[in-house]
Amino acid sequence: MVEKIKSHSLGKLEIYIEPSHKVRQGERTLFRKIFPKSAYMHIITEAKKDGIINASAHSTHVGYRGDGEIQAFSVEGSNSKLTMCVELIDQKEKLQQFFLRHKDLLRSKVVIYKEVEFWDAD
Repeated sequence: MVEKIKSHSLGKLEIYIEPSHKVRQGERTLFRKIFPKSAYMHIITEAKKDGIINASAHSTHVGYRGDGEIQAFSVEGSNSKLTMCVELIDQKEKLQQFFLRHKDLLRSKVVIYKEVEFWDAD
C-alpha cells in the first residue's frame, strides 16, 4: 500500500510585536486596570474566539523593529522590548477578516501574510 500526501493551501499571518505591548480593551475590572492584558495574549484569545485553526507565540533571542535598537535576551532578566512573533494559520479569507477586525491593534505592527501548504496523510 502506497500512502499519499494530501495537501491544500492555507495562509499564515505573522505578527511581530513586543511582549510589553498591552491592550486596554474588554472588561475594565480593577485587576485589568492595574495589570492590562498583553497584546499577544489578546491576539491569541481573539483568534480562538474567531475559530482560527492555529495560533502560537514565538519568543526570539535577538532582534529589532524598524529603526529601534537591537534587543537581546539575557539570562539575568527578560527583555520586554525584544520582538516576538504571533503566528496565525487558517484560510486566507479568515485571516483577512481577523486582520480587518483588529486593524487598530495591528496598525503599527509588522504583519506578514504567507501562503503555506497543509499536509495530511491518506
